[in-house]
Amino acid sequence: MGAIMNKLIRKSLAAAITCMTASTLLLSAGEASAVYMPPADCVVDANGANCLTAGDFNVYSLALLNLQTTGSAVPGPSDPYYVTSTYGGIKTYSIIGINNGQEGDGNVAGQIDGAYNTPSDNSPNGTTQYTFSTVTSNPGGVADPTVLNNGTNPEFFGDVEDSWDATVSKVVELTNGTPLVFFFAFNETGSGTGLLTTDLLIWGKVTLVSSTPGVDPLTFFLGGDPGAGKTALSDPLPPPTGTNTDFTDPVNYDYGPWVYVHAGICTVTTPSGPEFVGFPDNNGNCAIGSAKLQTNLGQNAAAFMINSPELDAALLSGNYQAMQVTWEMAYINGGGETAWIAPVTTTTTRVPEPGSLALIGAALLGLGAMRRKLSA
Repeated sequence: MGAIMNKLIRKSLAAAITCMTASTLLLSAGEASAVYMPPADCVVDANGANCLTAGDFNVYSLALLNLQTTGSAVPGPSDPYYVTSTYGGIKTYSIIGINNGQEGDGNVAGQIDGAYNTPSDNSPNGTTQYTFSTVTSNPGGVADPTVLNNGTNPEFFGDVEDSWDATVSKVVELTNGTPLVFFFAFNETGSGTGLLTTDLLIWGKVTLVSSTPGVDPLTFFLGGDPGAGKTALSDPLPPPTGTNTDFTDPVNYDYGPWVYVHAGICTVTTPSGPEFVGFPDNNGNCAIGSAKLQTNLGQNAAAFMINSPELDAALLSGNYQAMQVTWEMAYINGGGETAWIAPVTTTTTRVPEPGSLALIGAALLGLGAMRRKLSA
């Protein structure tokens, strides 16, 4: 009888494991594996850094985080900082811009704008100054998208032309109250370094508006403040070439309000692991003693995640009802860049989803009942 009971228990245990596995497979991509966003250390010093500050935002290189976590310089599908940027991989989220303008489940009619169609440019000589802007009248400007092209602007309070807009309540709901993180897939083509090949200029701002009279809008910049009523593309583009061997030198590294996005960064190996120390020079070379890490991960994987703790606090304050995102890029070569919002986690311990716990509990209760029945 004991042998029979053990055999039945083993079969039931196998069924329970199958049930648990199936419950995991039923989870959405966001539920199954949210990316861990570590505490920001954006000061480049002897201790290294895991991010950089650009205006009001912290910018994380997923390639650097993956190198620091796993030792692998290029995130792969099984790595913690591999974040797919294919439409199939992000369609459950809110898409701000994508090469074909496809919308995600998080582009909710009446609450969140549709997705912008980001441009591609593959000029054979790579000398074009191709641009993109959510401001319709700016060079490369794209009209404000409505979900499924069925709505008319404004679709909701705070929905205006020239920005990607969303209700704060829906954004907080879709991110599960976690920090608001913008993911960005960097897809410039070419070889070497520089704005005419693999590098890019990017600028953005996020403005929160209130429906309460007397509450002023609150704005956060990715990059610098170009002045009242202006965006980065309001002024002529900075020249594509120049001395930029030292990114801390404001004289030689002056791109106005723009953020210069390098296709590669320089790292050194320390006793505590790989650390960011700077950028390649105009020839694409890192200083002696440091190694070059590719951050341009192509169209199918996110290269960066961007967050502002101050913006997070404002979103959760209850003082604002709408969020307006202005986004511009310049010196696009390759293109098809993608930007979207998805939940993250700030803890390293995964907690099973409630549905998984229920299925696991039911399976284990079944095992207990069988044991009691066979023991009777």
